[in-house]
Amino acid sequence: MATSLVGVDERVDAGIKLEMVRVIRASRRRVFDAWTRPETIRLWFTPGTMTVADAGMDARVGGEWRLLLNGECVDGERQDEKRQTLVTGRYTRVDPYDVLAFTWRNPTIVEEESLVTIELKDVEGGTELKLTHERFLTEASRDQHASGWESALDKLQAFFAV
Repeated sequence: MATSLVGVDERVDAGIKLEMVRVIRASRRRVFDAWTRPETIRLWFTPGTMTVADAGMDARVGGEWRLLLNGECVDGERQDEKRQTLVTGRYTRVDPYDVLAFTWRNPTIVEEESLVTIELKDVEGGTELKLTHERFLTEASRDQHASGWESALDKLQAFFAV
């Protein structure tokens, strides 16, 4: 059964956004679970050489999620700096094995709360994953997130390739 937080998706103009599509060699169920289970998301989610130190996911509409990331910064300004980053949000739509949407708050851009939507559909060879990340305040923020998502989605594909 699909559920969503009423009005959240319509409240704010999409603004600056990015979209990525990947084919993952796994069922929609397994791909969806990889996004919603802490023990699985720890294995693939981070960009670059970062790791997940802690993860919490309450994958229901209104439920909160959080990821504590360890490692080097991935932005161009502080490549050598080691740090911990806590990324948080709440689920706005949970339609098991089809759609997962959640807000995204990064403490380095306090005024920005963006929205990530993951859409899954069956295709030959696995599952097509369409990621839409929208409501960025600047193109620079979008571009920084784009490189992080590219790396994380590469890891998700590799996770299911073994």
